[in-house]
Amino acid sequence: QNARSQQQRQQMQQLDLKNEENRYETQRQAQDQQESPEQRENRQVLNRLKELAQRQHDLNERLKELQSALEEARTPEQREELKRQLQRLQDEQRQVLQDTEELQSRMETPENMERMSAEREQLQQAREQAQRAAEALDQERVTQAAASGTRAEQNFEELRNEFRRRASGQFSEEMRNMREAARELD
Repeated sequence: QNARSQQQRQQMQQLDLKNEENRYETQRQAQDQQESPEQRENRQVLNRLKELAQRQHDLNERLKELQSALEEARTPEQREELKRQLQRLQDEQRQVLQDTEELQSRMETPENMERMSAEREQLQQAREQAQRAAEALDQERVTQAAASGTRAEQNFEELRNEFRRRASGQFSEEMRNMREAARELD
């Protein structure tokens, strides 16, 4: 009897969890439907910038660790392993650069061209720094790669903050418009 009671409790908890998941999904779908295409695009660009900034940050941290390890490497085997790690970091930096270029292309589409002109310039600066980091890694200049990578990360973060400010400004304006419309109805 005790085991059956426990099983029933578990089933009830699972049903409650499913109801919560469904309620969350319904709320998310309603939110997505209320979003304008511009807002959706801004949110997607913002998420992509956040991801790029985080990836660049992680890459920078690993570059610094690799720099220290290279200075402390004693044997040819250690140096060879560190070179393999450097190659992986080169590949990751190239991927960040490629993803940045894809985001730049997205921001240059006709529907985003005017609205995102200032941000495109900032993204170009981040792309240039990511490019410098990739080139420095190709030449095994780890310290220069880390410095350029840090500047790229800062550019991504600044751009992300700018996007967030602009998005919150749009939200505030929409709220004012809704209040004004509500007052007109009274």
